[in-house]
Amino acid sequence: MQTLKEAREAKGIKQLAVANALNVTRQTYAKYEEKPHLMPVGKAEAACSFIGVSISDIFFGSNVK
Repeated sequence: MQTLKEAREAKGIKQLAVANALNVTRQTYAKYEEKPHLMPVGKAEAACSFIGVSISDIFFGSNVK
């Protein structure tokens, strides 16, 4: 299972770019990467969409269909 940070870094996307897309500060987004369970579902969906990964792969592992 890949983390949000790993997915973002693999695509060469900066934290600030994701933060801007989510309309939050870079510091808030950094906290979401450290503690993804605190991230609101809507923000998690938007972040995954922006990064180009499946929310189920990042937050639920590959076993979820």
